[in-house]
Amino acid sequence: MGIISINALLLITGGCFGSFASMMIYRLPRLNQKITIFSPRSFCPNCTTQLQIRDLIPLFSFLFNNGECSYCMKKINPAYLINEISIAMLTVFIVNNLGLWNPFSWLLLMLLIILYIQAMMDFETLLLSEPLSIGLIFLGLFLNLGFEFFTVPVDSLLGLIFGYGFLYTINLLHRIIRNIDGIGSGDFLLLGSIGAIFGASAIGPILLLGSSITLLVYFIQNKNDSLELPLGFGLGLGGIFYCTAFVAIM
Repeated sequence: MGIISINALLLITGGCFGSFASMMIYRLPRLNQKITIFSPRSFCPNCTTQLQIRDLIPLFSFLFNNGECSYCMKKINPAYLINEISIAMLTVFIVNNLGLWNPFSWLLLMLLIILYIQAMMDFETLLLSEPLSIGLIFLGLFLNLGFEFFTVPVDSLLGLIFGYGFLYTINLLHRIIRNIDGIGSGDFLLLGSIGAIFGASAIGPILLLGSSITLLVYFIQNKNDSLELPLGFGLGLGGIFYCTAFVAIM
């Protein structure tokens, strides 16, 4: 199979992963008796009509329908297309750098997709999934304690402790001074999971990058001082940028 065919297949596969990520980003903050990860079938958020297979083709359905629901004609959130394109590009990048048959390619891609879901979910709803962050912790420890993929085991364990403890301590001081929380507990866990993956030595650069991204969002939105900042969005993207840079120089 030629390189063009392989990359085309990877783009389609990545688009499917992106579609799955969009589903998780929408459903995880809305889990209740009517909406779960597995049911109901995919539907239009505007008119709640169940979507057919032709409406679920990654990358193409959005374009074929001119960015509109084919039932109610309301505009589809462009984030769906952005998610599919972004994860398709990540899939091509990771597999081309690490190899199609390398199991670490797919483990790493899973890691990046989870970080992406966390980032976009926090951006849209200011909520983070604790189960996903815990899953990242186990994945990071597996890669580092078992294979020293990103860093040595002790650095991975210290990354988990320092990542969680750093934001926890800052929030504790904020609560003592102002009697309210300044950082959500989900952010503690997310930075702890990032530390478990990339090690304590990576926490500083990723936190700096993540904080910069979050502040950029604040200034772009141009809201008042009471605006809650999506720190998890910055941390998730910071982790993705750090990981792709790591893979690029391997």
